[in-house]
Amino acid sequence: MATETAKQRFERSIERLRSLGWRIQDPQEIEHRGAGLIFSNQIDHYFDANGELRENIPFIWTLGMPSKVQTEFARENIVVRIELRSESGRGEGEVLAGRTGDSDLCRIAQSFRRLEKIGYIAEPDFSYTNSSGWQDIHERSRGDVKAIFWNSQSHTDCFDTEGTLIDDMPMQWSGDPGEILTALRETGLTVDAPENSKVAFFIGPPEEETT
Repeated sequence: MATETAKQRFERSIERLRSLGWRIQDPQEIEHRGAGLIFSNQIDHYFDANGELRENIPFIWTLGMPSKVQTEFARENIVVRIELRSESGRGEGEVLAGRTGDSDLCRIAQSFRRLEKIGYIAEPDFSYTNSSGWQDIHERSRGDVKAIFWNSQSHTDCFDTEGTLIDDMPMQWSGDPGEILTALRETGLTVDAPENSKVAFFIGPPEEETT
């Protein structure tokens, strides 16, 4: 099976954002109505003949939650620089070339993929509150609930503009704590396992090595 190109993964990220209600536009068709991303209409220029990203792709975002943009690209192992705490509800961002998978957010998203393969509902930046997240989880579940997610407020508080963890982030969970711990520790980040099912997992920056 041929390896997927950066362009294919970029396009899949865009389609995921469309499915979440984001409008994808070019500068000639700007409509400030609802959440939107505005890209140059010369997207092909940023990819080489092999479909690999050769330079950063700038974009403008309007309304919507920027953490969703950062997360949906991270699901495809793409790093995005975006201001998570904009007071105006809009701003500029970049899809970063040469950074495939190179962010804490990308590493966590890949650990969630591994948990999905063993039956978990694993959702990064899943909902604005824990209660709404659990409501959705239970609507999707059949039988015993195996799930892990974090909410959008925690994302905004704990990640920087490029998806690096700057603080310990709580994760809601249900299932086998050993399975979750194994997957999360593969990120190389610091993971604090809960003492019981009523306590969150916490994941944070890697511990500094002492010499």
